[in-house]
Amino acid sequence: MAAEQAVDVAGPATEPAELGQSELGQSELGQHELGRRLVSLHRVIATLRRECPWDRVQTHASLAPYALDEAAELAEALQAAHDALSSEPNQTVAATATEDLVEELGDVLLQVLMNAAIGEQAGTFTLVEVLETVEAKMVRRHPHVFRRDPSAPVPTDAELSVQWEEIKAAEREARSHRIAAREARDSQTASPSG
Repeated sequence: MAAEQAVDVAGPATEPAELGQSELGQSELGQHELGRRLVSLHRVIATLRRECPWDRVQTHASLAPYALDEAAELAEALQAAHDALSSEPNQTVAATATEDLVEELGDVLLQVLMNAAIGEQAGTFTLVEVLETVEAKMVRRHPHVFRRDPSAPVPTDAELSVQWEEIKAAEREARSHRIAAREARDSQTASPSG
């Protein structure tokens, strides 16, 4: 069931416990609520995939247009919230823009969870793999945050740009190696032996 694991081009990812208390201002109780809500929503999506005729027949391909629409709506809501929160003295407008942003973020999250549910049902990947993959990617792409020697100077924007390009190049190379290995395995399995 597990998808092939990505090659970690920069070493092992930092474990969440090593990241410290939430930098987003969440208390331990708030972090527990976050986990509880994510599990609850995951169950809602699983129920929809079982019991709703429309949701049950959706595929990655059939959801693709909705994902594009939701991403576009999120981009509009992000800009509107930025504009409202940075320059709008009217609290009603700012509150409405924030509510709209929260709703659009939820719609994009729904797309992620629905596609993860499809993957889980097909046995190709799980939501846990999606979460692990994005966490590892963020840690890997930010060694200046997660692996920096505390006595070292903070890198400049120019140094970060070079580092970013090096990391992306290493990720592309690792991906091409994974694809080549998969193709070699597949061709060996498909070839008649002797």
